[in-house]
Amino acid sequence: MQIADIMRTTVIKVRPEAPVGHVLIWYGGMTHVFRNTYVVDHCDRLLGVVTIHSFLSTIVSPQITAQAKAGLLDGREELLDALRHNMAAISDTPVGDIMDSDYPFAHPEDLFVMANELIVERGIPAVPVIDPNGVLVGEISRRMILQFLVKNM
Repeated sequence: MQIADIMRTTVIKVRPEAPVGHVLIWYGGMTHVFRNTYVVDHCDRLLGVVTIHSFLSTIVSPQITAQAKAGLLDGREELLDALRHNMAAISDTPVGDIMDSDYPFAHPEDLFVMANELIVERGIPAVPVIDPNGVLVGEISRRMILQFLVKNM
């Protein structure tokens, strides 16, 4: 079974200059579950990936975590104020600045087990799928693979 038979073609794509704050507002209004944001050029060629983990690490910085552990942000409002302040500071940061440009990818004609291997080895939730020209055409996730296996076993 090829990846093309299992993958989804609806993904989140943004340009590298898109501000982090705008993308996060977009995430806040979504009803579907997306774990990756794909950064593409004007021809939809994949440039990099920003995971939910990357967004969380950017919002909840190590400094905020250290302050909370030290008891300096012990109240709910103090913690939220620190997070709001950090969010304001990073909101104009281009998504391209936090993307992973060395993220693994797969091709539609690859067997799904190849995507599964990448997902397991790298501990990631999904792999972008690109065509021979590097154009993002979809993604395949561990959930999609599991659902396919359960339905077909």
